Amino acid sequence: MPDDITPARQIVESEIRGNGPITFAHFMEIALYGEHGYYTSSVSAGADYATSPQMHPAFGALIAGYLLKAWETLGEPGMFDVVELGAGDGALAQDVQDTVARVQESNDRRAQFSEALRYYAFDIRPRGSARDVDELPSFESVVGCVISNELLDAFPAHVFTVRNRKVLECYVGFRDTSELAFVEGEPSSYQIVDRVGDFVSRLPDGYRGEVNLGLDAWAKRVAGLLGRGYVLTIDYGHERDNLYHRLRYEGSLRCYRDHVLGQNPFRDIGLQDITSHVDFTAVDEVLNAVGFERKTELKSQRDFLFDLGIGEYLRRVREAFVSRQREMDVGLQNRELRSLNSLVDTRGLGNFRVAQHRRGAPEIDLAGLETAPVYGDPLSRPRHLSSIPYD
Repeated sequence: MPDDITPARQIVESEIRGNGPITFAHFMEIALYGEHGYYTSSVSAGADYATSPQMHPAFGALIAGYLLKAWETLGEPGMFDVVELGAGDGALAQDVQDTVARVQESNDRRAQFSEALRYYAFDIRPRGSARDVDELPSFESVVGCVISNELLDAFPAHVFTVRNRKVLECYVGFRDTSELAFVEGEPSSYQIVDRVGDFVSRLPDGYRGEVNLGLDAWAKRVAGLLGRGYVLTIDYGHERDNLYHRLRYEGSLRCYRDHVLGQNPFRDIGLQDITSHVDFTAVDEVLNAVGFERKTELKSQRDFLFDLGIGEYLRRVREAFVSRQREMDVGLQNRELRSLNSLVDTRGLGNFRVAQHRRGAPEIDLAGLETAPVYGDPLSRPRHLSSIPYD
């Protein structure tokens, strides 16, 4: 068979032939999470793009600082549980725990945090230190934090278009009996129209966008996990009035394979990642519905990491290079700094959005947080220079 006729594509085509056009959300479910889906069977799953934890261990060190502050804000409970959903290869979990282990070695009272921390990392397909999300234990009123880093963008999304100021759904069907293509029809759920209805009058005819209805189930899972504490959500996206904007005429659907960005989801089905931008207004709505609130403004990842002390971390890295310039290759130094700076570069990861929600907990004040001095030598990490995946 042709290379493009993958097992996942065969399943899609079989369903369409048997039942007619399917929603794009169902298509994504097959392509990403089905028996032959990208996340469940592809050997390259997660390797076609670089996440913040993969770019530099400083990301995990700084998140550890956030968790430390959250623990202090909650009154330093004897057990502080962190549940990471969508943990991928477990890099964030590893770096957080490595950082906290260093605190334990100090004489600082914050060493108590190391004893209180219990970190659970889960993913749809367990890799590294992550465990299968289906094995998620039944926590009861956990006190701590739930983290979702680059998780929500991969939820199956419905695709819609605007025709004569009316919302239609874009289903996946056939063009010329064999070519997969979008087929327009009435929306499969009233929620699609509810999400975008207020913006239709200002969107041009032919506008295409996405609606993620899977956020409700995610919020209910979070609410079931966390009795008191914080929800930290990091992803690329916008609040709704910016997401459904006339300048985003073709929507935000993106595909990734071999670190190459594409926009054709009907190629290499099951072999490429498919994502769409997160509606952070919807994130607020679904979490509010289950008892969480957000008073802290939605921040860029750049601003959030500077709040956590990345500026000081950068300074300490540069000082370390100066003191060791004879023993360290200049190319490696430049690579290290590029990887570190990529976390705050607004042309990429630095432009991600960070939402902080809470339930039964005070708002976290990050003023005066000095993460870098607490966590020691920035060049003495288990994942050192040569492991940083920077191209």
